[in-house]
Amino acid sequence: MHETTPFLTTDQTAAAPVTDTALRWVTALAVAMIPMAFLFGAFAGMAAEVHPQTVAVVTVCWFGSWTATPLLVVIFWLWRRHPTRARAGRWAGWVAPVPPTVTILLALGL
Repeated sequence: MHETTPFLTTDQTAAAPVTDTALRWVTALAVAMIPMAFLFGAFAGMAAEVHPQTVAVVTVCWFGSWTATPLLVVIFWLWRRHPTRARAGRWAGWVAPVPPTVTILLALGL
């Protein structure tokens, strides 16, 4: 409410650095998982006879993990400072780790 008590304010600008810090960690984790998801997804094709539907989902997420994830990370980093695009950039940052995570988890289950 006052300038001396910044922790009591409900202004959205005070909460933005916390969200950006969390999103930085999430996007760094997403980028770090890409090589592992690429490896796991590449080996998942060997189980196509036994689990064809699961391998189909792994293949789609595998393709998305090395194409969509880097694109979403770049969108997050470029759009986070633009007021009109900041919300879309935050969504891109939160969605970025989904394809590698799904690929790794489903490939481990095969």
